[in-house]
Amino acid sequence: MTPQQPTIIETPDAFIVNGIVVAKLKKGQSISYDPAVIKAIGADLFFDLVGPKQSLPIPDLGFTDAEWDDMERQIREDQ
Repeated sequence: MTPQQPTIIETPDAFIVNGIVVAKLKKGQSISYDPAVIKAIGADLFFDLVGPKQSLPIPDLGFTDAEWDDMERQIREDQ
């Protein structure tokens, strides 16, 4: 028995998966999802829909090479 493919409808603000509304993430907004929604559509499909499509850039934190070296030394010592 093969599982059925979900019906996915995309709107500007959400995905509708088999009638279940999953709001899209928007830059600069905080959102939380009901665990029951994630369970209902499946974690893999949920993350495929709402997860970033490209890698997120790591911002330059402005540390000097000496500061990075010091932080790495502290991490090694703490292990």
